This record gives sequence, structure tokens and C-alpha cells, in this order.
Amino acid sequence: MYGLDESGQKKGLRTRDVCCFLFAGVLIFAGGVVGGIFIGIYAYHGGPSGDDVTVECVMGKDGGTARTTQQTTTLPVHTTSDQSADCEVCPRRNPFIPQTEQEVFAPLSSTEMKTVRDFLISKGIVTDVIGGNVTFTSNYITGIDIHAPPKKDVLEYKDRNGRFPGRHAKAVVVRGGASPPDVMEFIVGPLNGATRMELTELSSAGENAFTARAINFWEIAKMEEVLKPIQQVLEPLVKESFDGADFNGGELFWWPYNGPPGLNHDVRVINLNALFNPAYVSGDYHLLDMLPLSLDINTTSQTPSEWTIYNIHYLNQGPYSTAQELLDDYNAGTIRKVKLPAGYRDTLVQRFTVGRDTSRPLRVHADMPPPRTYEPKGPRYTIKGHRINWMGWEFDITTRMMRGPALFDVRFQNNKIAYEISLNDIVLQYGSDSFERSNTFYTDATYGIGYYTGTIKGVDCPEHGTLLETSFYDYYSGEAVTSRSICVFESDGEGPAWRHKSNSYQGGLRDSFLVVRIPGTIVNYDYITEFHFKLNGQLQTKLVATGHIQTAFWDAENPNHGNKNTDDSPEARDPFGFRVSDFAQGLIHNHLFGFKVDMDVVDANNSFEVIHLKSGDVVDAFKKMNPTVSKKPDYFRYNVTQYVEYETVQTESGYKANPLEPKYWTIVNENYRNHWGAKRGYLISPMATSTQTQVDSHPTLGAVSFTKYNCAVSKRKESEQFLDSLFDGFRLDSPRGDFSRILDGENIVNEDLVAWVTVGFVHIPSSEDVPMTVAVETGFTLKPYNFFDRTEIFDVPQTYTGEYGLDESPPDFRKCRETD
Repeated sequence: MYGLDESGQKKGLRTRDVCCFLFAGVLIFAGGVVGGIFIGIYAYHGGPSGDDVTVECVMGKDGGTARTTQQTTTLPVHTTSDQSADCEVCPRRNPFIPQTEQEVFAPLSSTEMKTVRDFLISKGIVTDVIGGNVTFTSNYITGIDIHAPPKKDVLEYKDRNGRFPGRHAKAVVVRGGASPPDVMEFIVGPLNGATRMELTELSSAGENAFTARAINFWEIAKMEEVLKPIQQVLEPLVKESFDGADFNGGELFWWPYNGPPGLNHDVRVINLNALFNPAYVSGDYHLLDMLPLSLDINTTSQTPSEWTIYNIHYLNQGPYSTAQELLDDYNAGTIRKVKLPAGYRDTLVQRFTVGRDTSRPLRVHADMPPPRTYEPKGPRYTIKGHRINWMGWEFDITTRMMRGPALFDVRFQNNKIAYEISLNDIVLQYGSDSFERSNTFYTDATYGIGYYTGTIKGVDCPEHGTLLETSFYDYYSGEAVTSRSICVFESDGEGPAWRHKSNSYQGGLRDSFLVVRIPGTIVNYDYITEFHFKLNGQLQTKLVATGHIQTAFWDAENPNHGNKNTDDSPEARDPFGFRVSDFAQGLIHNHLFGFKVDMDVVDANNSFEVIHLKSGDVVDAFKKMNPTVSKKPDYFRYNVTQYVEYETVQTESGYKANPLEPKYWTIVNENYRNHWGAKRGYLISPMATSTQTQVDSHPTLGAVSFTKYNCAVSKRKESEQFLDSLFDGFRLDSPRGDFSRILDGENIVNEDLVAWVTVGFVHIPSSEDVPMTVAVETGFTLKPYNFFDRTEIFDVPQTYTGEYGLDESPPDFRKCRETD
């Protein structure tokens, strides 16, 4: 390096000068870096005012432009560097295509239900349809459902362009005017007017006793009338015990659904339990504040004045034959008492309603909207009526008032997979140390699973979803109720369906799948049924449970508790569950969901193969397939190995899932094999699930004997439509729908098969279940098992970079706005 001396001649720079220049340069560079960091932090947090910079879309005459604005907030908002953000509204392709042919399985329309109702009236089978006119000697409809015609007729129509089999309905009729009174089921159809309608009896007269009918609102109304004298006698006890509440002011109700109405099918005994009604709404039961007052009422007679009230209990003390006997002991101080604290009733609305707890600070960033999925070019599915197509999948979706959702005629890549996948029933069995709750038992199909009334906006269905109609028959008005309750949408799996990364290439496929979701409420519990259709041919069926738990009154001084804490206070649990609130105990119970899975793997001629996972001697592994092997081959280092045994099940059988004895349950077609010679099949894979936990001697097991198995396989019959009877929950001593009628030893090799799949979970509620149980799920998956020759997912664009010249990527994603 050179400089100039005093005479203007060149001279070299000294080493010290060079070092000084270099040091100064480093300082300037470091200062720039630090300054840049501070500027960045300042810009990110919007300067001292706390204002944040965001980019928002503005639609003008010239289309979308981006403008930068200031918005005041206490939280940082990330900005985008793309100041030319694409601001067009996302295309919304209409997924519906014209319906040109009649549907076999779609939910009944209002017109069809009216046709059924009027036809039954014209035949003299139904006498009353309006709730106010119905008496206990009336003949009235309690339910009307779509009824699938014979399978052979449907397949003739769908596969071979045969005659349309017609639409049919099943009606449940309570015949109070019959002698003897009973409940009957009828098939009515065809409803399309092509031929004359016919009436078919599904049960004979007297087969289902009048006492087996479901509890309905006018029976409850009559019980409330009969109970008024009892309530008047007990008014002093009720007011003193329950913070001044009484039945006359609408603050208290009687809960009528404590369990089966007795064990004897000839006698109808309903247990009633007092509870608070914070909403003052009839029928809107608040099951988090049950009260320790209960009784039995015998409603066997068709004349309410002949009904009798007995077995009155207060704090588990009884039984008392009359209300006066209980009041006398109460006033004499010979029984234990409970007295809720003053003002307790004022807290009920807060307990009943569920919203943000404003007494607590908002979580950091909780005022920012959460992530959401949208469709940049519109839906990739199409819908014709209630038949849906997506990425090689094709199926019908329907709902039934009594039984719930169902899929029919399920196909993938033009292959038959299943003829029917349908929810049949939901079973709950409770345990409790209380007179009113100790025998609680429900089969929800008895009351109706499919009373769907629409979705909750922003909760049940994403904004880009499509809603389809459901329907049910309102037996009070005699009219159909329709709502858009089936949500169809494509979900972003937000993870890989597959991926692999190596030295030579990396690739994968971002997962996405179609969801069909049907949310509904059965009194206190909400159940969401979902069907997930995967790109590789898997079909997952999920049941999600949420809502309010049922409770029993927590009696801290219950002498049965026994155990004490170290400070001598009563322990907050007993053999039936935990205390979960001031005066509430969460009750142990199970949820069991029974499904009918009519598999047609390629066609209807299928077999059931069980693959057993084993571990043992090497010779044992070979002997099942080659009995001549008597010596361990030398290449096995030790004489123990894992292996599998294949069993073709010959006759109808049932199985329980046991993680200690793993098995694969497969439905295979012995007449069709893949390229490698394996029978084409599908695997039935349950999620983590419980099975029936009650002992076989439990009185309810005869009515729900299907719950003893997680998977049972039978030969399909038109006479075996469902896995249980709608009426057995009310006639426990003489069930007509015992599952043994289905598993009766018939051949199941190369036959049309049905897999009856039951999944569920045990629920021991904790304090986190109050006021609301967060979603709990169970279900099962149908997986291709040697059905294809290779992974059936590579006919859609993949992500791939690396050697071999196979670089590719999914369709281009262009940013857009979800809505105007």
C-alpha cells in the first residue's frame, strides 16, 4: 500500500497504519450489524407505540392489490415480504352435479315421510299423529326411517342396469289400541310411485309388548301430573334441603331416564331422580347437579290414575312406601339430611352454560385466530344427491333416525370394497352407589341416534365444507324435520402420507383425505361420527364423544365410603368414581359402539382369515405349512423366532381384541389374487379399544350380547339387518335380539359376509370432565391387505427431487383469499 510524503512523492504505509484502518473497519461493520438487529426488532414490534405492520388484501377496480397498514395490538403480527400478495378470491367450484337417477339410500324426504304416515292412516294402523291428541290407547308413529331394499335387487340395479328397486321406509308404530297393546315395525314401499305401495310386517302382533316402548314426552307429562301430590307433601323437605327450590317454580325436574324400566318385560317401572333445571326449559336436562331424591313409578297400566309410586329414597335412605313416611322421619330427625348452602341455586346457570372463564387471564396469543385450511381451487370432490366421489372413492352416505349414519356401495378405484358400513347402536352401562343411578343402562338406538338438527357454525364443519341434508320424523307434530347435518370436506393431513430421504433422493406426499362428519346430540352426550377416506385405499370410521357427563349426588357423609384422608376428611372417591364438583360425582361407565360392516372385497364371495402372531421354536414355525420339517435350518442362529399362522375360519365366530395375543382380522376373496399370488383382501384394524367389561351374568348382557366381541363374522342374511333389537333394553328378562341368533354356526367360507365390529372405551370421569368432556375417540380402519400389487398412492403428483431425472412436485399452489 502507498501514500504521499510531504513532497508529494509516493511512500509506503506503515504496519501500524494498516492495523488501525483494519480495526476501524471491523468496528464499523460490527456497528452496522448491531444497528441492523435493533432496527429489525424495532420494525418487528412496531416501534415504541406498539403498532404492528401487517399486509392486507384490498380489492379495487383493477383487481387485487396489497397495502400496508398499521394496527394496534399488544401482540406481534408477522408480516409477509411479498408485497404483491395475490388477493383474488379462491375459486369455488360447485361440487354438485345434476341428479338424473333415483337414489336408493338417501335419507327420506319430507314428502316421503308424509306419504308413509298417510298410508298407515289409510290402512287403519295409525289413529293419531299429533302429540296433543295422543293417549295411551292411541296407535301412533314414533319413527320413520329409510329401509334398504334387498341387496340382490340393489346390485342388479347398480351393476347390471336392472330395474330400480324403489325406495322403502320402515315405521315404528306403538299400538295402544291393539289387544293386547304392542309395538310393531312395518316396511312401506316402494315410495317412488312406480308400483302400488305394499305393507310388510317385520314383527307379529304382540311380539313386542307395549311395555317395551321408548319413554316419550307425553308419558313424562302424565308422570309429572301423578307426582304432584307427592311433591306437595315433600315440599318442606325439598325447600330446606335444596336451597329453597321447589317443583312448582320450574326450578326442579324429574329425570326419567335412569335405566331400563324394570327387569320384567310384563311390568314397566320407571325410576325418577330429582335434578335442578337452571335453564327453566322443559326437557333441557342439567345432569351435573343431580339431587338425592328419587322414586319408582309403575306405568304398566294404560290408565295413569292406576299408576303407583313407591321405593322413595332420600340420600340413599329408604325405601319409603309413601312421601308422608319419608317426611315424618325427616322431621323427627331419625335420618341423615343434606342442606345445600344458601345461594347455591344462583351458581347453576354458570355451571350449566359453557364459555370462556372471564375470571382468568387470556392465554398469550389466544386473541389471534388459529390456523385453518382452505381450498385454493375449490373442492376436489363431486356430489350427486347423496353419492360422493373423491380421488377414486365413490359411496353413498345416509342417516337413519333410529340407528344413525351409514355408508352404502363403497368403491375405490372402481373396485368394490364394502356394501354397507353403518352404526347400529350405542351402549352405555353405569355404576353408582345411589338408588337412582346404580342400574343406569342405555341402548341409544331405542330412543334414536339420528335426531340430527344441524351443525354448530365454526365448530362442526370447516368453512370450506359442504353440507348435505338429513331427516327424522317428529312424532309430536307428525311431520318430518330436515336439517343440513352431514359435513363433507377435504382435510389437510399436515404431515406425510409417505416420505423418504436418502443420499440419492428425497421425496414424499403431503397427506390429505376426505372427511364425512355427522355431529349429533343424545340428551347430555354429543357423538360425532366420521368417515375418513385415504388416498391409499384406507377407510377409517371414527366415533368421537363429548358433552356433559351424567353425575350422581356426592354425599360426603355416605357411610359406605369408609376410607378417610390423613386429616380425617372424607376421601373424594368411592368404588364408582371421583367427586368432580361441590355435590357431584362422576360415574364410571362405558361407551360401546356397534357397527355393521358388510364387506364385498372385489365381490360378495368372501372368506374370513385370521393371521395369528406367534413366537416359538423354528420347527414349530414351519410345521403348520410343511409338516415334514423336523430340524431347525442351520442358518437360524438360535432356536426361537417370530412367525405367523394363517387360519381360514370355517363357521361364524366372534373375537376380542387382546394386545397380548395379536391377530390380523382379514376379509379375503379366494377367487381373486394380486400379481404376487396373495388373496386380495382388506384388514379390519380397531383403534385402541375396550370390550365389554361386565361379567356374563350381568342382567343387561342378553340385550347387548354383541358387545362381548370386538369383531364377529357371520353369513349375511336379509333377516339379520341389525346386531340387536330396538326393544330388548326394555325387556331384559326375555331379549329377542340376542347375538347368538346371528352367530349360529353357519359356513362363512366363500360366502357373502358381515363383520360386526364393536369398539369403545371405559370412562372414569375426573374433575377435568366438568363442565364439559373434551373429545374422546375410538373407531376402526379398513386397510387394503394384498388388495393391490403395490402401494396404491402413486397415481397422484408426488414431491421428488434427486437422481434418476424424476424431479416432480404437486400442483402449483397460488395464494388467494378464502371469501369476499
